[in-house]
Amino acid sequence: MKIFSKDFYRQKKEELLADETKWKLFQNACIFAVVGFTSLVMSIVNIFTHQGSFTWVTLAFSIACAINLLLIRKKGKAAILSIILFSIEMILILIYFIVSGIPDGFSVLWTAMLPCFGLLMFGVKNGTLASLVMFAIIAFFYWIPYGQSLLQYPYSPTFKMRFPLLYLAFFAVAVMLEKIREASKSALTESRRKYEFLCYHDALTGLYNRFWLQSVIDNPEQYHLKPAAVAVLDIDNFKFINDNFGHPSGDIVIKDIGQAIVDTLNGSGDVCRWGGDEFLIIFHTDIDAEMVCKRIVDNVCAHRFVFDKENFNTTVSVGLVLAPNGGTDDIGKLIHQADINLYHAKDYGKNCTINSELKP
Repeated sequence: MKIFSKDFYRQKKEELLADETKWKLFQNACIFAVVGFTSLVMSIVNIFTHQGSFTWVTLAFSIACAINLLLIRKKGKAAILSIILFSIEMILILIYFIVSGIPDGFSVLWTAMLPCFGLLMFGVKNGTLASLVMFAIIAFFYWIPYGQSLLQYPYSPTFKMRFPLLYLAFFAVAVMLEKIREASKSALTESRRKYEFLCYHDALTGLYNRFWLQSVIDNPEQYHLKPAAVAVLDIDNFKFINDNFGHPSGDIVIKDIGQAIVDTLNGSGDVCRWGGDEFLIIFHTDIDAEMVCKRIVDNVCAHRFVFDKENFNTTVSVGLVLAPNGGTDDIGKLIHQADINLYHAKDYGKNCTINSELKP
């Protein structure tokens, strides 16, 4: 896939959305980059407008944001440190903006953006706490006599009364937008989870489907599977059930036998609905697959069905193949050999297991 192509960016975006940690790091990195770049532009403007110490403060803040950006790329504790440093930096520059009032009292207006950054970076709960701390700082300097005595810029009484209220208004809007964003993201995550389940699971039985199996065959490393054995199971005389009791009854048989297989496996393998009335089992390592298959055959045979007041049972035939040396990555070969063994089981008389070992 070519870098800078649409498919490349689409894949990267999907990877970010699928991983909450990566998305959070990317989001915080974007905040550092935007705030740092804005501060750098302000520094350049300040140079030409001869703002003195204000130039050095905004330049130092842009450098600090660049350092945060480098730290967050290292992930882990370095990423956590970058967030802590950014929080301290924001509080320090907030105090400087309020006290200095440079240029002409305009710089303090930028602090109205802080709730947006805080809520986006820390979430609603912690972001609200950070925003309220910053509001307390604003209220201290504008509403408390001792704080007012520290101000170097002659703000008007109207500004000192109204700006903290403006900050609260921006904070309320930021909270509302963040809650909407989190609700939308939660709904998107749930939709993605349901989509992935439907994509990889059979609608009738809830077991894995053939699409899941194909993805395992194509990418065994991704699923960390190195099966010790594979079995293909087929319901004997299934056409007779459909023809005599109807397809809804046939669906019940498939569901019940699928559940019987899962119960017998008890977590020792993954079950997939391979076809209409066929199932496939990928056994985990260190499992006596032959013994498990025999138990499945016995349990299915012992299960009784009642349709149209007629009591009967059905059976399954099993083709089993064991991987050499306890496991293999070539799941396709195992499936092919298990399918051949299944036909031998049918020829042998059904209701049995035919097994062999895959030749290296």
